[in-house]
Amino acid sequence: MEALIRPEFGLMFWTIFIFILLVLILSKTAWKPLMKAVEEREHGIRHDREAAEKARLEAEKIKEGLEAGMAALKIEIEARLNEARAAGVRERDLIMEDARKSAALLIETAKTELESQKNAMVRELKDKVAELAILAAERVLQKTIDQKADRELVNHFLKELETGDSKYKLGK
Repeated sequence: MEALIRPEFGLMFWTIFIFILLVLILSKTAWKPLMKAVEEREHGIRHDREAAEKARLEAEKIKEGLEAGMAALKIEIEARLNEARAAGVRERDLIMEDARKSAALLIETAKTELESQKNAMVRELKDKVAELAILAAERVLQKTIDQKADRELVNHFLKELETGDSKYKLGK
């Protein structure tokens, strides 16, 4: 074991000689292809790195474009929503106005119809009152007056009632 720890000149010489010979052989045969492979790998890595950087820059541009497009789309959507709201308010106002007009027309029609019914009832009441007056007058006089004279008397009485000249007032 001690022989391994103590250096011997012959062993050292041959070890160094074989090492140098191995380096020379490797430099002539294997060193160039190894260096070429390393350089190609380095070139490939550099190229991939540049391509990745270009792709990253392009992706950032696309991202910025998309963000700008999204912002513009958001603004357009907001504008359309505001337009739709305004159109809804206008439509609601138009519907409300139409409903008011329809209600006013219905009320006016009802008033007119009620007035005409009232007038018809007043005429009917006047006719009935006239008939009752004639019947009462017939009973009082105990005789029948001719129809034409009755009619003239009733018409005269009704004209007096309508003009307000009579001492008798009817319904007003």
